[in-house]
Amino acid sequence: MEIFGIGFALVATAFTVVMVLLALALPLLWVWMLIDSIIREEWEYPGSTATSSNRLLWALLIAFLQFPAVLYYFMVYAKGKRGMVVRPAWAYAPVQTPPTA
Repeated sequence: MEIFGIGFALVATAFTVVMVLLALALPLLWVWMLIDSIIREEWEYPGSTATSSNRLLWALLIAFLQFPAVLYYFMVYAKGKRGMVVRPAWAYAPVQTPPTA
């Protein structure tokens, strides 16, 4: 194994290619997860309740810090796709009954 010969050049080239791919992929992941966190209904987040604000929290974290997009992907997006979670009873709007005379 050469330290400063062709072996080192291959390692440096592979490292550069990986870094370029990450530099291109991470902003795309960030935008994708930000859009998903905004579009996803509150009741579709794992462990959500009627009074939770998971949607707002994730959207703000992803928008301002950007690195939570990777966490969001594994903790929310990969666990349940939008539209595949059954809506709980608390997520329905209460039915207004007309006053009786």
